[in-house]
Amino acid sequence: MFEPFRNAATPSQIRSCISKLFDTHADLQRQANRDNSRVREDDLPWLWIFSPTASAKTLDGFRAILDEENWLPGVYFLGKYLKTAIVAIHQLPRTEETLWLRILGKGKVQKQAIEELIELPENHPFRSNALELLYNLRINLEASQDLDEEVDYSPRLKARGILS
Repeated sequence: MFEPFRNAATPSQIRSCISKLFDTHADLQRQANRDNSRVREDDLPWLWIFSPTASAKTLDGFRAILDEENWLPGVYFLGKYLKTAIVAIHQLPRTEETLWLRILGKGKVQKQAIEELIELPENHPFRSNALELLYNLRINLEASQDLDEEVDYSPRLKARGILS
């Protein structure tokens, strides 16, 4: 399960997401009971919370910890059986692998990710579609008036022939 947030996820919002996860687990268990089958722990879905930022206080309050041996910086895990991870987008390293998540960030993190996306080679397999999706996201955000002081990339995209 994926729960992206436009603004930093609050403890209340994180608890709400976890509640939805547990409801999903309970539904799967009820279905298994009806089918006279079992739900294996490994088959239960995980919750991934994507937050543009995450404070140390919030992460500590959920006892979220890094798994630096297996995951990148910025990916925090709650207890094993909670099956929940919080991705602090602002802490992700600047790599092409994290570009798609960093675009969901805010402020400088998002601006930098968009610049990286624009600079990808024109023949990059995801560049054109990602830029179109980004432009549509901007239109939707403007329509919902959920914008803060973010940069309008439309002129640069038009100048490069990406947008008409």
